[in-house]
Amino acid sequence: MLANAAKGVLNGDLEINRAEAIHKLAKNISESLYSETKIAMFRNEVGQTIEKFGELALGDPNDA
Repeated sequence: MLANAAKGVLNGDLEINRAEAIHKLAKNISESLYSETKIAMFRNEVGQTIEKFGELALGDPNDA
């Protein structure tokens, strides 16, 4: 996706602002995956239950 966006900008097929939006989206996804992986690794080390990937609960469960 990112490589195609870069090619699109280079070829003039994709506007810079669209490519920047794609970059920000990809960065957010990457940061989210990294955080969830780190939390799962920590929980595994301390013997806690690990949620299914992509279903990490955020915040206080009592607030739901």
